[in-house]
Amino acid sequence: MKSFFLSILFMLIVKAAFANSEYRCGVSLIFDSDGTGSVANYILSLQVKNTTGRNINGVSVIYKDKEGEVIGNAALQCSVNSSDIKPGSYGECVRPLQRVDGEYINSFGIKKWTEIVNTQLEKLNSIQFCDVLGFSY
Repeated sequence: MKSFFLSILFMLIVKAAFANSEYRCGVSLIFDSDGTGSVANYILSLQVKNTTGRNINGVSVIYKDKEGEVIGNAALQCSVNSSDIKPGSYGECVRPLQRVDGEYINSFGIKKWTEIVNTQLEKLNSIQFCDVLGFSY
């Protein structure tokens, strides 16, 4: 009976520690190339500490601006090089939010492509916080 109550208490503590926890997160602009030319990738990333007893391979978040207004939601992948975040460890969880590829250059020209990239970066740079909704194991 005592172990039952301890396990319930443990689950409540873990749930309280992670339920709607707000963390700093942000978007990075990563340039790459493919067969069509230059590619701009906007990557949402969040640093996570695993205080659960299981490996974490993903996290569900709602991302917000500095005023706390919701911008969107995403499921981030935490497995880096096929390795989950182990209990007691830290790790980065990421997801590409958008990709602007070389087809835009071919369609609109370099000036318009640069304008699109900078406009999207300005919009996505407003992401400052992530509310963690839950984890995948």
